[in-house]
Amino acid sequence: MAPIFLPRASVAADAPTPPSLEALVRPPTTISAALSPDGEQIALLHEVREGKVRVAYVHLVSAANPTAAPRRVLVGDLDVTGIRWANNERLLISVILETNATDTPTGSHLSLERDTSVRRLISVGLSGEQMVMMFANQPGYLRYNYDGGRIVDVMPDDPRRIMMAIYPPRGQFLCLYLVDIYTGEGTLLERGEAGTYYWMTQGGKPVLRWDSNNRGTVAKLYWRGPDDTDWKFVRRIVLKTELQKPDFEIVASSDKPGFFYVVSRGENGQSAALRQFDMRTLTYGETLAEHPGRDIDDALIDEHRRFVAASYVEDRVAYVFAKPAMAGHFRGIEAFLGRRQNVRLMDISHDHNRLLVRASGPGMHSAYCLYDIAAKRLSPLAVGKPWLTESALATIEVMDVTTRDRVSLRAYLTVPRTSGPRPLVVMPHGGPETRDGYDFDLYAQTFAAQGWLVLQPNFRGSGGYGRAFAQAGEGRWGDRMQEDVEDAVAQVLATGRADPKRVAICGASYGGYAALMGAVRRPELYRAAVSIAGVSDLPEILEDERADGADSPTYQLWIRRIGDPEADTAKLIAASPRRRAAEIKAPVLLIHGLDDAVVAVAQSRMMAQALKAAGKPVELVTLRDAGHGGWEPEMEADVLKRCVAFLGKALA
Repeated sequence: MAPIFLPRASVAADAPTPPSLEALVRPPTTISAALSPDGEQIALLHEVREGKVRVAYVHLVSAANPTAAPRRVLVGDLDVTGIRWANNERLLISVILETNATDTPTGSHLSLERDTSVRRLISVGLSGEQMVMMFANQPGYLRYNYDGGRIVDVMPDDPRRIMMAIYPPRGQFLCLYLVDIYTGEGTLLERGEAGTYYWMTQGGKPVLRWDSNNRGTVAKLYWRGPDDTDWKFVRRIVLKTELQKPDFEIVASSDKPGFFYVVSRGENGQSAALRQFDMRTLTYGETLAEHPGRDIDDALIDEHRRFVAASYVEDRVAYVFAKPAMAGHFRGIEAFLGRRQNVRLMDISHDHNRLLVRASGPGMHSAYCLYDIAAKRLSPLAVGKPWLTESALATIEVMDVTTRDRVSLRAYLTVPRTSGPRPLVVMPHGGPETRDGYDFDLYAQTFAAQGWLVLQPNFRGSGGYGRAFAQAGEGRWGDRMQEDVEDAVAQVLATGRADPKRVAICGASYGGYAALMGAVRRPELYRAAVSIAGVSDLPEILEDERADGADSPTYQLWIRRIGDPEADTAKLIAASPRRRAAEIKAPVLLIHGLDDAVVAVAQSRMMAQALKAAGKPVELVTLRDAGHGGWEPEMEADVLKRCVAFLGKALA
């Protein structure tokens, strides 16, 4: 039986009605949560909208008595996006503001042609007093920044100030400031160089700095010890790509001077592990967490910079703990939630007795809970979207897929609450070195609410399964990776649960490419294809990526993952949907952001032109002020509505 705090429909004889598209895309009323530095209070950030009226507020919950009535702190008519504690008596809240074009040039000082959204940071006391916006009283600072809310360090040893990165008035480079959270006034600490976009601190001092090239494709990482005067080059890092999980990802600073927590496979390792890395000697130290055949992807580090736990994904999120006893507590939390949710550790108190966790799964968008380790008690705090009930949302089934060459893969089938053979939407993920899992997926739930099965296979080339599995997709765009998707589809169709005459394919980024290539390879199977920000021409995108030079790490990565445009010309052309548009029979919907810096909108425009020239039905939708992803809720809702309408017509 599910715990009572999970959103559930009232008992009725008839099956619950699937949620509407409007209900699914409606923003959550609980945005985020944060545990105070002393572990005594939880701040829950809420935003409620009724028509044009919007009210943001914070509920302060006692960690010692979480069932007691919370204290309410009014924030006001603001679009809030995140919360954290500055100290035990003040909160930091990220907000999005709509601003007039004449008031806010970007951080790079380009003139705006229209109104836009900007990010700001406010500080507020626990009774709602002394609400101040950082830099608001310093003329010119906020005028020159899209993002005026970049926190670099909350400075636990200096409870009055935080460290922030911002462009100074008419300054060319990003700078680091110490900011008084009570007045909002910043004091210059350090000037960045050309391309500087981030710092990381240790002991309250900036010791790491990242500088990007002009195209935002490659960064240089620099180290400067607390007693050094000059920055020292550490390594180059590929930025602008979803092709591959970073092989050197700094998670946080360590409690050991000069050491940082790094997720890396190392030179010869097969799976990404959490390791310590000494910036002074540029060598790896102790391996703190690893799991055979799975990539560690993140870690929880406490306020004293001590390692607590490292996460990876099996089907749901799992952890390797610094203290084995914590594993038992985690299993208890999972058992309480019915082992149907992903439990993510958000924060831990300084005495390691209280855990703030976020749960999500197919039957629930999100829920926030407090776990008392000494009492072994889980207390529900808030639900993100309480109107989405577990009994109305679609369920997920975990599938083991056997490919034509006898390799075992994982896939996830979202099953609507209808009976009989149903339409099937195949939804390959992006990346390709990312993965799908057993969790709440907005697109999958939206499609399932229409009565469609949704299939999400983790084909070879996906991330999370180690180096060898990811490398199995190298140079295999258009064949092996597509075959894995086709084999998963065949396995579902063989069960008789899906109507073989009503199958469509939809994906974003690499998934958009896979959708187009699926329509090329299997014109008899797919009744429609949707590509969102997808690649259509491999030689062309390789040529674009060569802009940094043939020896740039970004271009070399693309060659390794896709193929060499000189040695593999014929293969790359054969694997390019644009070059084979005449073979497509299904109608195609192309959606692309005009400001996409990962896959240029030209890729979708070229595909649309090729389809039109071949006399094929195609619709191209371009999104204004939109990048590769991470769109505003209103834009995401519009894209989903277009997908549902397009697929619904084809699958009727």
